[in-house]
Amino acid sequence: MEDSHFKIAIIGLGIIGGSMAYALRGFKNARISGCDINPYTRQKALAAKAVDEVFDTPRQAIKDADLVILCVYPELITKIINDNRDEFKQGAVITDVCGVKTKLAKEIEQILPPSTTYVGGHPMAGKETDGFDSASPELFGMCGYIITPIKSSTQYGINLVTEMARFVGATRLTTATPEEHDSVIAYTSDLMHVSAAALCLDYNKKMNRAYTAGAFRDCTRIANINPQLWSQLFLENKDFLLEELDGFISSLTDFRDAIQNNNKNRLENMLSTVRENKLTMQAKEPQNIEK
Repeated sequence: MEDSHFKIAIIGLGIIGGSMAYALRGFKNARISGCDINPYTRQKALAAKAVDEVFDTPRQAIKDADLVILCVYPELITKIINDNRDEFKQGAVITDVCGVKTKLAKEIEQILPPSTTYVGGHPMAGKETDGFDSASPELFGMCGYIITPIKSSTQYGINLVTEMARFVGATRLTTATPEEHDSVIAYTSDLMHVSAAALCLDYNKKMNRAYTAGAFRDCTRIANINPQLWSQLFLENKDFLLEELDGFISSLTDFRDAIQNNNKNRLENMLSTVRENKLTMQAKEPQNIEK
């Protein structure tokens, strides 16, 4: 039987935090405390029974929590930990859902409260909309989940975050160092958002919806972007993202040169490589994490 006194605190009840609250219902028979600065969000989360109680400050929600999930902007994570060091329960596991890890992990190592453990996490799920109204208990179904322990992470903490990830529906789990995470995410996430944003930064003004189909929708879906969040993520992962941008710009230049020079053989060779690479990427499965 699960411990009926287990408590989860979710700080930030936007689309990810709200979906976590929904999806974690029943996990270890836990009581779920939510925190959000927006009174409308708190009211909605409580009315929807996503949480058992809501608070307007992290301090109240964190108290006595066995698992604390930080679902806020990167710049707020270390501030919340540091400002509430004396409220974390002895043995508490702290995790997050942030899309950038290297700088964050180094900062957390310096301020981690005694007798707690931190294990980073990043669910590869989301929508082109945000806020609690977009939250869903199915958001993490069959998604990827990257677990990023630091040197001081305990095996208990790693196991708990892994168990949590599986419980919310993630099926493709992998572990990585914070640096490895940021290096790959710079390509699979950051560069994709930059690309979608660049496609919509300027556009053919003669277009209308009659001209759009699947290609347009797929390539621009995530351009309906949260400017504050993604500005932070781009800058936090600046070095890795710049490397990917340089490679992307080089590839675009190769395509432009081949088209400008009517080089059909070059285009066919490049597109053949593209197709082979896409098939290779689709077949790359994550390493298994022992249950």
